[in-house]
Amino acid sequence: MHRATPSSSSSLSASSSSSHRSKKRLLTRDQLLRSLQILGPVSAPLPAELPPSPPASRESSPALGHKRRHDPEPEQPSSKRQRTSSVSSSRPPLPPTRSVPVASAKHEPTEDGEVKEETRQPTLSVASIVLPTNFPVRRPRRGNNMPAAEWDAIYEKCFANGRTLKYSAYARVAAAHSTTSKEYKALRNPPAPSSGYAQHSLLMARLELVDSLLHFIYGLWCKEYGVRTCYRPSWRTVDDALRETELKWQAESNDEREKAFVGLIHMAHAFIHGRKLRYRMHHVDAENDGKLLRVKLKWQQMKRAKAAAAQGLPPDATPKMLPSPASSSTSSSNSTPLGGHGTEATNDPGSPVAPSRSNAPASKQPVILPPNEVDIPVNSQFLWENKSQSAGLRAALSTIERSQATLSLPILLKHFPRTFTRVTNTTLSWQDEHEPDFQDDECELFWPGQALTGEGLGWVCLMGMSMVREFGREYGYEGVDGVVPKANGDPDLGYMEPRFMRTER
Repeated sequence: MHRATPSSSSSLSASSSSSHRSKKRLLTRDQLLRSLQILGPVSAPLPAELPPSPPASRESSPALGHKRRHDPEPEQPSSKRQRTSSVSSSRPPLPPTRSVPVASAKHEPTEDGEVKEETRQPTLSVASIVLPTNFPVRRPRRGNNMPAAEWDAIYEKCFANGRTLKYSAYARVAAAHSTTSKEYKALRNPPAPSSGYAQHSLLMARLELVDSLLHFIYGLWCKEYGVRTCYRPSWRTVDDALRETELKWQAESNDEREKAFVGLIHMAHAFIHGRKLRYRMHHVDAENDGKLLRVKLKWQQMKRAKAAAAQGLPPDATPKMLPSPASSSTSSSNSTPLGGHGTEATNDPGSPVAPSRSNAPASKQPVILPPNEVDIPVNSQFLWENKSQSAGLRAALSTIERSQATLSLPILLKHFPRTFTRVTNTTLSWQDEHEPDFQDDECELFWPGQALTGEGLGWVCLMGMSMVREFGREYGYEGVDGVVPKANGDPDLGYMEPRFMRTER
């Protein structure tokens, strides 16, 4: 009998296993086909290249976007991650909700000095604005305890700068007239023809004019802030400067960006009105309370005299049947204090006061006024004070409405992104007007807030100075360093200069 060798047995087992695998593969295919028939018809496979998904799909399912990329670009996601990380590490992140148009992110003058015309393009995030990494700079706090002498020194410096800028502005306007005009006056040292001061002399004059106005207002504000008061006569001397500057910018502004300075001037005017109202409010209110008290006392005397006459008693005698102390105290406890505002006032026709309901809140009770025939004399000063308050309120509301038409946070973001960042990306509050240095162009600022609070005028001036520098940077504006100097003996030009006044003259 033939005995199988190990080699022959291994070959036999290999051939049998291979034949078994071939039979098993045929059976497996048939089984798969039957299984596919049970599952139903299979849809056509997806094409190799798919159209791009909508933005919402990419944001909600970023993994699908990576799977659909072509094979030759496997490293594109990683490169994007590296670029994003480098930007975020080089400068602090800004709020993602703010946006700025591409054209207004950076304004570059052309060769002849004209500003490029802005085009409407899709918006980018504020992070696209090229600013220093630590902008705005958070300066150390100097506190609210500066002596009045330091504030007086700032006042003197601001007024010196204001005078210089004002003279230079009107000197440039005079030099821009025709040589045949009576108002023409040539400059002693005209600027170089290639400089912005020569190519845009009238625009530079307007910038110097509004810059001088801001220095005058800020100087007066510093003078008051040192002693925490408001000198109303001083602010009346600013009216001419406000009017002349506003008329100049209103007549010569050509676009939305330049008209923002018109809104700035109106805003400063509104905050001046609000400051005068706020610091005079308590005095006028106390005067009105005193007059109301005198009217009520006279009314009581008239009622006592009438009651005495009805009983046949002398006018000076006390009539009988006077109210008891309990009823008098109850009546007085339920009455509304003098000077109540926002409550309904009624005139009593002369009859006794009707008892008030005890369960009604005191704030809801009407103020019982004496009849119209009960009057007291008032002088012209009292009428003028009340008229000043009402007229000041109307003027403040009117100027702030006009200001909002051409200057707002969206307009600041669109045309003054540097100033916008200083105003919004800040750690200061409305109470920190004393913190910034008016010559610092990189420190934090704050949006002025509401005019009727009486505060915020310092913020208006600081924000305006930042706007002037940002606008003028494209044209080479240098502020006080680029003015037309005033020679000895030259007359003053333009409006009457504002001045500090403690009392009326």
